[in-house]
Amino acid sequence: MLIKSGPKGLYVIYVDYNYCYQAQMAEGNGELVDDINVKSEDRGDGERTEDYPKLLEYGLDKKVAGKLDDIYKTGKLAHVELDERALDALKEFPVEGALNVLSQFLESNLEHVSNKSAYLCGVMKTYRQKSRASQQGVPTPATTVQVKGPDEEKIKKILDRTGYTLDVTTGQRKYGGPPPNWDGPTPGNGCEVFCGKIPKDMFEDELIPLFENCGTIWDLRLMMDPMTGTNRGYAFVTFTTREAASNAVKQPFNKSLKETEIKQNSKFISNLA
Repeated sequence: MLIKSGPKGLYVIYVDYNYCYQAQMAEGNGELVDDINVKSEDRGDGERTEDYPKLLEYGLDKKVAGKLDDIYKTGKLAHVELDERALDALKEFPVEGALNVLSQFLESNLEHVSNKSAYLCGVMKTYRQKSRASQQGVPTPATTVQVKGPDEEKIKKILDRTGYTLDVTTGQRKYGGPPPNWDGPTPGNGCEVFCGKIPKDMFEDELIPLFENCGTIWDLRLMMDPMTGTNRGYAFVTFTTREAASNAVKQPFNKSLKETEIKQNSKFISNLA
């Protein structure tokens, strides 16, 4: 039992393994004027971080603040990585929705996510879209293929070999831009190609080696569908030269890309056979 004095009387705190009771005793006659019962499951998995009070002060619901604080303790996210936009959005979210969003965020692969605050906002946006569609009776897009995800080991080898970066958001996966130690000009017109009809379960670990054969890649942007977790079926590849972009149009890709369309300079060039 811990007793400490307060401005309005005595605070008596009893602690056991299941409940935490805090009672404020009125000064003088010892009348019980407040009784707060906090169940153990609302307290998370133990002690709170020093950022937990900041979340409460910002106006987040106690359960949401606790869930976010639990994520802080995993090391996947730090309080300083969240901006006001993300915190405001969480504060305005229904409690159950916010808890679901944070659970999805915790389960996400954040290894190549450079802006975690924006990523969290993207998860919230997708959650809203799915909830709105469900309320209106509109079926959400179904995943027609089994999403296997990229081969992280292959991606690691590519990044180690090239020195390029990979930046992942809910809407796209961007490789490069610019290449390491690049001191030349930004690629101009004719250096970018559009790659369409990409298999929905294909990622940059398979695309990069194919396009590297055409020339030096400036960046590759694979557009993603956050509703399904698959790609949208198209990507943009920018090369450092127009010659490399032209090579991409002529390149005899393998069978997995035999139906892929390659466009250059906004003009349809070919449908790979």
